[in-house]
Amino acid sequence: MDKIENISLSKGLYIVSTPIGNLKDITIRALITLKNCDLIACEDTRVTQKLLSSYKIKAKITSYHDFTPEEKLLKLIKKMEEGESIALVSDAGTPLISDPGYKLVVLALKKNLPIIPIPGPSALTASIVTSGLKSEKFFFFGYLPSKENKRINALKNLTNIQSSLIFFESSKRLQNTLKNMLSIFGNRKCVVSRELTKYYETFYRGDLKKISMESLKTNLKGEITVIIDKPDEESSFEKIILENEKLKQIFSFSKNKISTKNLSTLLSIIYKKPKKFFYSQAIKFFK
Repeated sequence: MDKIENISLSKGLYIVSTPIGNLKDITIRALITLKNCDLIACEDTRVTQKLLSSYKIKAKITSYHDFTPEEKLLKLIKKMEEGESIALVSDAGTPLISDPGYKLVVLALKKNLPIIPIPGPSALTASIVTSGLKSEKFFFFGYLPSKENKRINALKNLTNIQSSLIFFESSKRLQNTLKNMLSIFGNRKCVVSRELTKYYETFYRGDLKKISMESLKTNLKGEITVIIDKPDEESSFEKIILENEKLKQIFSFSKNKISTKNLSTLLSIIYKKPKKFFYSQAIKFFK
């Protein structure tokens, strides 16, 4: 782009999407906003400065992230109340989508300040449209917990969602996460995308078992997005838990020791599934 238009921006908070890898993916409107705003609040000033320099934009920038003290947030709010325009950007993609910005937006809304979206790149949409999986409905989780027990519990809560599931994940945790997903979801179809829009952009398509093995062989690195297909009869939660030997052992051990009703209640708490499901299965088992 030879020349970026000079305009006067009204006061408010501009939520500006920036490239997730390829710097050419930025929109014209985003460039105009970044050039003409009074201040850019960014996740990492070094990353944002690289983007600005590539388009010869000189602008005032300040850091803003999840650990920004409230005192600084209030200063940003005051600037907008006094008529300034502030652009909020993350290191890559759309702010607030697994990136900082929520606290600032909420505070701005409480002060009745305008919030202006400047849409653009997002790893979320880029990954789902290239996955080959059904995209009319999907559930975006973001980053799973780093601790395995919490991650497993989070995945169990997603077993009955009848749509594709989308996650961002660290390359360091990917192998363990895929293993957890396989044990909980069964061998569903899966797509792992790496380094979207960048030089080493790669897609791994198949099922969870195949991609788990692939990740062990290649030790994937970079920015990772994982998409899991919606459940079918072969990977349904009911089938998985009924084939679980521990559940069969529980049924055997509980026979004549606990009422079917109480056993069903206990299992529904453990597996986060309606107790009527376990009640019907227990009746069948105890016949």
